[in-house]
Amino acid sequence: MKILNAAAWMVATALVVVLLVYGKSLLIPFVIALVVWYVIVGLNNWIGSFSFIRKYCPGWLTATLSMLIIVLFLVFVGEMIANNAQSMANTLPAYEQNVRQLMESVQQSFGLEQVPNVSSLLEGFDFTNIISSFINTFSGIAGNIFLILIYVLFLFLEQVSFPLKLQAIFTDQEDYGRVQEILVRINKAISSYISVKTAVSVLTGVLSYLVMAIIGLDFAAFWAFLIFLLNYIPSIGSLVATAFPSLMALLQFDTFTPFIIILIGVGAIQLIVGNVIEPRMMGSSLNISSLIMILSLSLWGTLWGVSGMVLCVPITVIMMIIFAQFESTKAIAILLSANGQVAQFGPEGTIAEVETGGEATTSVSGNPA
Repeated sequence: MKILNAAAWMVATALVVVLLVYGKSLLIPFVIALVVWYVIVGLNNWIGSFSFIRKYCPGWLTATLSMLIIVLFLVFVGEMIANNAQSMANTLPAYEQNVRQLMESVQQSFGLEQVPNVSSLLEGFDFTNIISSFINTFSGIAGNIFLILIYVLFLFLEQVSFPLKLQAIFTDQEDYGRVQEILVRINKAISSYISVKTAVSVLTGVLSYLVMAIIGLDFAAFWAFLIFLLNYIPSIGSLVATAFPSLMALLQFDTFTPFIIILIGVGAIQLIVGNVIEPRMMGSSLNISSLIMILSLSLWGTLWGVSGMVLCVPITVIMMIIFAQFESTKAIAILLSANGQVAQFGPEGTIAEVETGGEATTSVSGNPA
């Protein structure tokens, strides 16, 4: 039986990987739409927290307003990416001359023209090709905005009938309460992560925009949005977000001063926000191992590219919460956690048993209702 179970797990894993690879053109927009849905729900809850709005505005009105705000934002982002991509494509030839002048200046200043290998290495750097590839990637993402919005609309339509479907599937009230509690934990964990990460990313993007606007960097708003987006990628996102506008400064200006200012300024913002502000806001609520975070980043980055890197944390949180609820997969959840503690719900959905190295303690959790 153990051999059969192991073989079944291997076959199932292989099928899932094949589905993720060959179905990514449909799955990536759907997962992004799911994240957008969480953002809309979080915005709706924030708007409804004001007593005046809660008193005079019905729930459907605040939900419609929240969805309209996010839809307009996504449309604005799509238009901005498309417009900036076209403008960058038109100005790239002008930047090539600046790059050549900088290369010649570096070679003359350090005598690198006498070193064939280094000289050919510098001349081989094609910054414009890098930027062009990057623009094409984001143009493709912008092209999926309409599909993402369609997915979001159907998620809201499904939200109405989904509880009824769960009740029909889990006729036993105990099983239904357990499944409902798992979904509540997933919603809370993902909503908490997305809300905090979004607030931190907005702060990072705004401060970085001020630095780039003061320097006079072209397309500063676009690079600020890029910094906002890449901030969702753990560990390497801040490095990439700092590198791209710095490279753009090399393309635009014929001196190294703007490059150094943007590199230090944006890098300092990333360092302070990422290591001081974000840990205080995020805390240890996600409870994911740092090693697992890096491995997840590499795995989903390999499968889904940049989109997978952005989505790797929410996916890992969902996996850890679900695995913790079943004895056969609880060991996997413990390995994914940062401190070996995972919450497991009792039959009534109100008591959580926390496993720590074989010892169990209990703590009271909120009623899903």
